[in-house]
Amino acid sequence: ASGTNPRRQPPRHVAVTVFLAQASARKTLEAGVTTVRDLNAFDGADTAMRDLINVGAMVGPRMFVSGPGLRNNVIRRPGVTDTPAQAAKEAKAVLDAGADWVKVFGSTGGGDDVTGDQTVSFEEMKAIVDTAHAAGHKVAIHSYGPAGARDAIRAGTDTLEHATDMDDATIAELVRKRIWYVPTINHNQHYVDRADDAYKFSSQAKQNLRDYIERNLITAQKAYKAGARLLVGSDAVYTAYGLNMEELRWFVKLGMSNEQALQSATVLPAEMLGIDKSLGSVAPGYIADIV
Repeated sequence: ASGTNPRRQPPRHVAVTVFLAQASARKTLEAGVTTVRDLNAFDGADTAMRDLINVGAMVGPRMFVSGPGLRNNVIRRPGVTDTPAQAAKEAKAVLDAGADWVKVFGSTGGGDDVTGDQTVSFEEMKAIVDTAHAAGHKVAIHSYGPAGARDAIRAGTDTLEHATDMDDATIAELVRKRIWYVPTINHNQHYVDRADDAYKFSSQAKQNLRDYIERNLITAQKAYKAGARLLVGSDAVYTAYGLNMEELRWFVKLGMSNEQALQSATVLPAEMLGIDKSLGSVAPGYIADIV
C-alpha cells in the first residue's frame, strides 16, 4: 500500500476501475481461488469483469456478482428505501442490470465500524428475497449484529454474511432452514494487521476489531457445533486479495478437520452456487478447475 487510505480514493470511471481490478483478479486466481462471489460493486464494474473473464479477455476467477449492495436510504448510498415495494423495485433493478445475486446491507458494519445496528426491516428483506427468488436468483444479506441476522433468516436469505452474537434460537432457525453462513472471520484480522499502514485506523478501532473477531469466532463455533453449514468467505477488499483462503485457519480453530475446512471452500460453495454438478470437485465429468 502507498500509505493512502484505500477506502477514501477519488471516484473513477468504470473502465479505470475494471483496468485496475485486473491485478486483484489475478492475485485471487493465483491464490488458488477459481470461483468467487463479488457482493458489492458500482457502475457495472463487476458485471464487466465477469463477462471479460468469461470470454477470456481478462485473467481471473469465475465471478458471480451482485452489483451495488442494497442499503436503507438513511445511510451511505441510496438503495433500499422504507417500503417493501421500493425494496422489491431495487432488487429487480440490480437483476435487470445483469446481477447474478442480490446483496443487502442489513446492518451497519464494515472496515473499522463493528456496530452491527439493523438498517433494513424484515418486511424489506422479505420483499427482496421474494423478488429475487421469483426471478430465479439468490440473496446474500450482510448483518454484523444479531437483530439483522434474525430477520434475514426469517426472510429466507440464501446466505448470511458475517453475523455475530446470534442466540441459540436464531442459530437453530439458521440450521433448520439450511441457510448458508459465511462468518468472514479473517477479514477483520486483516484490517487489524494493516490498520497502521494501509487503513490508518485508531488504536480504539483496532481494539474494537479484536473484540469483534473473538465474538465472531465464538458465534461461528456455536453455529458449527449446532449443525450450520459454514462457507469460506474472505470479504476480500482493498488490500486483501490473494489472502482469500486464510479463513481456513479459523475454521480449523473452531473445530473443523482439515478435510471439512477444505470442503467449506470447494464442494459446499459449489452447492451454494448451484454449480455442484460441474464444479467444486475433482472427479470424472467435472470441469478441471485446477490452478
